[in-house]
Amino acid sequence: MINEVSLLEFSKSEYARFNDASYSSNNPEVEYRNCARVAYYSLYHLLKDIADGLPGQYEQNIGSHERVIRKLMTFGDDNQKLFAEKLKSQRAIRVSADYNLKHPFRKSEAYKSLRYAESVFALVAESSESATG
Repeated sequence: MINEVSLLEFSKSEYARFNDASYSSNNPEVEYRNCARVAYYSLYHLLKDIADGLPGQYEQNIGSHERVIRKLMTFGDDNQKLFAEKLKSQRAIRVSADYNLKHPFRKSEAYKSLRYAESVFALVAESSESATG
């Protein structure tokens, strides 16, 4: 079974291939988009697990991603509200990767998406350590 960490690791390995001297692709833009998409979903699932543990209910009649963002914003502490803002920001990149096919999606955008997800994972870990320690 996969989890948010395995998604992040997959995105990292995808990106690492782009820098390999022997890397070759018939359509690297598809791979860049996929790298960014998977990085986003790693972040989404990380933050959904946090939102699931918060008191209160998810709002209905909105998309699942927006539900997570709103629950973190409504019931979360200051750090969790920050995580919600970061997920919202990252979602815009994922939407671009998924839906804006007429606009080029570059390797640099995959890089930014991956590094952004990694930084939020680190912030969540740091927040968890300070809450338990």
